[in-house]
Amino acid sequence: MGVSKMKLSWSELCSDLLRCVYERLSFADIIRAKSVCSSWHSASRGFLPKRNQNPWLILFPSNGSHDSNGTCLFFVPEDKDKVYKTRDLGVDFARSRCLATYGSWLLMMDNLWNLNVLNPLTGERIDLPALTEPVVPERFRPMLKSSLACLWIDKKTKDYLVVWTMEHFLVFTKRGINTWRGFSSKYVGGTTGYVQMVYDHKAQKLYAYRLCYGDIKIWCFCGDDEPQEVFEAESACLTGFSYRDFLPDRWRTNGFDFEKEAGLFTAEYVNGWINIALTVSGQVLKVSTVVQRSKRWLFRIHKISHVTKKWKEIESLGEEALILDMGITVVAKDIPGIKRNSIYFSGVGDGRADPDNFFVFDLATQNIQRLPQCVFSPIHFSDARWFFPGLRN
Repeated sequence: MGVSKMKLSWSELCSDLLRCVYERLSFADIIRAKSVCSSWHSASRGFLPKRNQNPWLILFPSNGSHDSNGTCLFFVPEDKDKVYKTRDLGVDFARSRCLATYGSWLLMMDNLWNLNVLNPLTGERIDLPALTEPVVPERFRPMLKSSLACLWIDKKTKDYLVVWTMEHFLVFTKRGINTWRGFSSKYVGGTTGYVQMVYDHKAQKLYAYRLCYGDIKIWCFCGDDEPQEVFEAESACLTGFSYRDFLPDRWRTNGFDFEKEAGLFTAEYVNGWINIALTVSGQVLKVSTVVQRSKRWLFRIHKISHVTKKWKEIESLGEEALILDMGITVVAKDIPGIKRNSIYFSGVGDGRADPDNFFVFDLATQNIQRLPQCVFSPIHFSDARWFFPGLRN
């Protein structure tokens, strides 16, 4: 009697065996394995993968592009010369703009000014409250195209905080209140002019940098009522862009040499920006960025001196790396795939669609590490951001 052969399908592997497989996979490989079939996805439930410790780059297709079908691309540095396409996230996603990222989550705004928090890896989505007339009058809605926001979300409980600002308004919402609330005008300070916000969940403080005043406003979200303004060294220290961030100390340099250096710098200068960031320990950093005519990029990082209460330049981030999009540093010591003492950069303003503006900047060598060409060739993209799946709250 002949022995009949059983035809087995990969989808019929037992869950215990699949879990043994998952234990040997990287975070990125587990995300891909979960999408193979429903049984593999079911086996992954309750499984805690090794925490991802590397930033990923997400690229958004440009509107009207033939690639704009509700998907986006991921570049995972540890996989080097590969990019991955997400599942179809819907027409709304293709027509939306990313305002902020946190962990695996994206804060998206559609063409009707509605906001949602989306996890492109799992498809989970949280719709945020609609804007009402008293919060942001209809006549100001067109300003939302250039608005910016700050996102924090707990990956387990899905508690979240979103702060949203446009030219004349600063509003927030969080889980449980089901509406947008405006900051008290006595705290906002008239026309806001905020260009970046960073939230420290452990301290429950929001740091907001105002370009027009060159200062940092700090609010505490410790209670259930509206946030309260906090006065710290950072809030009293002017943060505006200055050529002096990139020039030698005038008082320690021969006057003629200083003027010569300043002239050369000004002749090469094209544009400059200021960002703020929080270190792993919660310290506020000021990050000055300049691009020159030769397409050379310069970065300077400052922290508040506890002695003088003024900005003091630091030459190294030590065992940390700065994810400038998110305004945070992350631990990078002995972690394959992430460069310590480096800045992960993806452009600013209109430069987010320029492949030349995506790189990792080594602070020690002042050298730029470009991303592989495969990252940019598959699609025409309108925006790209570094984000951090698996980030601990």
